Amino acid sequence: MKQVEMECGIAPWIPLEVIRSIFKRLPVRTLIKWQFVCKDWKDLLNDPSFIQEHLQYSADTNPSLLFCRLTFHSTLEFCTVDSEMQVLPIESLSLIEFLRGATVIGSINGLVCVKSTNKFNILVWNPAISKFRLLTKETNICATMGFGFCSIVKDYKVEIISHHGYSSTGLIHQVEVYSLSTHSWKKVEFGRLLDDVEISCDGFGTNGAIFWLGFKKGNVHVLISYYIATEEFALIPTPISAPELIDSLICTLSVYENKLALLSHTTSGNFEYTLCLWVMEESKHNKSEERWSWTKKYSVKHPYYFRPSTVWRNMIVCKDVEELRERKVDKLIGDGIVLVNLTTDKLKWFAVRRYGIDFETLHYVESLVPVDKIHIEEL
Repeated sequence: MKQVEMECGIAPWIPLEVIRSIFKRLPVRTLIKWQFVCKDWKDLLNDPSFIQEHLQYSADTNPSLLFCRLTFHSTLEFCTVDSEMQVLPIESLSLIEFLRGATVIGSINGLVCVKSTNKFNILVWNPAISKFRLLTKETNICATMGFGFCSIVKDYKVEIISHHGYSSTGLIHQVEVYSLSTHSWKKVEFGRLLDDVEISCDGFGTNGAIFWLGFKKGNVHVLISYYIATEEFALIPTPISAPELIDSLICTLSVYENKLALLSHTTSGNFEYTLCLWVMEESKHNKSEERWSWTKKYSVKHPYYFRPSTVWRNMIVCKDVEELRERKVDKLIGDGIVLVNLTTDKLKWFAVRRYGIDFETLHYVESLVPVDKIHIEEL
């Protein structure tokens, strides 16, 4: 077992494996303070392999929820809810001007991508270590975006999809991708594949790709995928028919058991609601449309109008839309967030203090991942 001598004189002979094992279990706010104890500890906390080890441990043991206030004329505000249901505010005073009127694009490995609708700038931010990178690329206010990470190329990508006209759901005109490792933008060719395709929301990044919900001509519901390593697009059939999507007005992408998941919430004629969880399987050896298949992992009927947000631990996180409508702005949202247990079907309402009713919920994990030097090691 390798040993290391500490310059600071604290426990001068400690096996390095023991130090790593202890440190990977600590929250980021503690590690940030401890990096000033001695040079050895600072070097360890900046080591790419340890950053990845800490990230993996945090993702496995303490996945969190990130709550973002989305009121257009106010500063975007954040807080997290950890696995013990503790609400922790996130300090963002240094970004207060940028966060006015901003929207969140996505969260991956502790990095949060934010788009400013005032100045059309993009921010990649690690709230846990209070570091950010501002991308000064001017974007179309009607463009849709995506944020993803690929372990094959060890890089984070920000993607901008520009549309014809003045609607964010218009036909696709141009695709540009920013690489955090090279600090550069490039245009991506998509041929005729995306002709007559409309994208209905910003993208969701997971497993080396970015996915968007959209429609093809004829009101056919599809997923548009962009594979970061190969820089290729694909159109993926979904298990949701277009009429069903229109009736429910709710369809969300998430992750379940490390696979892309689709959450749907539909309404029947007698005002009975159905919440479903679908998981996508992909065969790498099949190049046809049949390479993708969907499995319904969960379905439950209930009398509430929910808006599913994400999958967290063994629960689907939803907004209780009817409950939120009954409450006024600047009041405590006591029961507006609902956790649906995937094993027992039980519903649990809980309170998070938000100033306003327009907020978004994302899966989040605290990390030491830097935004200036992107260098991810494999476990």
